[in-house]
Amino acid sequence: MTTDKPPSRPRTLLYRPWQAGDSAQAVTALLHRAFDPLAQQGLTCASGRQPAEATLARIEQGWCFVAEDGGRIVGTLTVYASEPESSSRVYRNVRVASVHQFAVEPAYQGAGVGDALLRLAACAAKRAGFAVLALDTPKRAKHLLAFYRHHGFRVAESLRFAGRDYTSLVLEKPLRAQAARLPATAWL
Repeated sequence: MTTDKPPSRPRTLLYRPWQAGDSAQAVTALLHRAFDPLAQQGLTCASGRQPAEATLARIEQGWCFVAEDGGRIVGTLTVYASEPESSSRVYRNVRVASVHQFAVEPAYQGAGVGDALLRLAACAAKRAGFAVLALDTPKRAKHLLAFYRHHGFRVAESLRFAGRDYTSLVLEKPLRAQAARLPATAWL
């Protein structure tokens, strides 16, 4: 039986790439739980309402990483290479890798899981030759904007993506010459 609460005795989380045996349904349910507070504010993000088939298709477009606690996925994100068809000029840039489907189980938020996943994404993007890491968030999601700014992202663009009923901010962060510090329990 799984619960939304982390165990009372701390475990070491494992940060790893998506594996063929991982469940797209479990990741989709995680995305829905994590994005539900935004949906309750009227911000209907694609990740918060998509079916498992869409989650898997998006995972297969890039490099997906997960945070695992005792065999249960409690965090995820997918890194894409530049997206030539994007309406975002930032995402179209060939020097930019972007983060999508970024979510942490609500009970694990604030415990460093998202921090570690972002470091892992930055390291993977840098190793793949990208100079910038980007992501987007709803403009009205002030707590997410503060989180990303804390991690060195700056607003690069404001736009309304097709299919979204809100304005998004695209944020970017240069990837420094030195590699990002990976979580101690991460492997690429």
